[in-house]
Amino acid sequence: MNIDKLWIPVENDQIQADYYHNPRNASSATIIMAHGLAGEKQYGLDFFAQAYQDIGYNVCVFDHRGFGQSTGKVKNLVDKNSQLQDWYAAIAYLESNLNIKKNNMILWGYSFSGAHVLMLASTMNFKGIIANFPHVDGLASLALYPKKYLIPASLYAIQDLVYQSFGKVKTMPVVDPQRFAILAGEDCYEGYHSIIPTTSVWDNAVPARIIASIGFYRPTRVVHKIQSPTLVIGAQQDSLIPIQATRKMVQKNQNIEYYEEYCGHFDLFKEPYKSQLMQQHHHFMQSL
Repeated sequence: MNIDKLWIPVENDQIQADYYHNPRNASSATIIMAHGLAGEKQYGLDFFAQAYQDIGYNVCVFDHRGFGQSTGKVKNLVDKNSQLQDWYAAIAYLESNLNIKKNNMILWGYSFSGAHVLMLASTMNFKGIIANFPHVDGLASLALYPKKYLIPASLYAIQDLVYQSFGKVKTMPVVDPQRFAILAGEDCYEGYHSIIPTTSVWDNAVPARIIASIGFYRPTRVVHKIQSPTLVIGAQQDSLIPIQATRKMVQKNQNIEYYEEYCGHFDLFKEPYKSQLMQQHHHFMQSL
């Protein structure tokens, strides 16, 4: 296993990334990966990174600022703008330091980072894009949020935004058995905990301000601009991403190859879905 530890500068912080390089073919395509909302690369992405390396690809997998070993002013902050900046920084670092061109990069995202790779692909061209169960339309996802918690969650978000000016934070759970959380699908509490290694200590809390902005994060509005070959995978039993919203999005761009799996949002990391989806990824990458 050939893995280099990278530190990628972004503003006044550093993103920690693992670079799995293919010693047999250094010029092979490089897959860039990051986890979904509040996730860290050790929560299942290492399996995919190793598997891609084994079949001949280079892989750069990183943690967004505030997560894992990446530094950040606000711990566990989930913010679409700063996370997109993290992706830009990782792409620029690979270009300038490892001489990897965008036309030899494959962006790989899951859930919230699936939204990021779609947004990036709407402004730049890459060798390929893989979006697994991506966040596609914040308004559609909010429609699935428990109605009784919308106002209390919004008040938490407003309080956190006020606290922000004083350098303080009001947090909310990422998942909760009673579903008062950022991710409030019926399967989210057990599903999220199922992807965390038993050796890890997970901080189940993020600044509540994400509630105030997530509804306005809508890759579906820009997906028609994507020119790169793109694979989108939808989960028919997804409790967070309405499958109808995903189907509607992919119809807007003929460059998108679409595949559905009859599974839930967290089943990307479970067998038999993990192996089946890996086959879809490999087939798509071989076609590039």
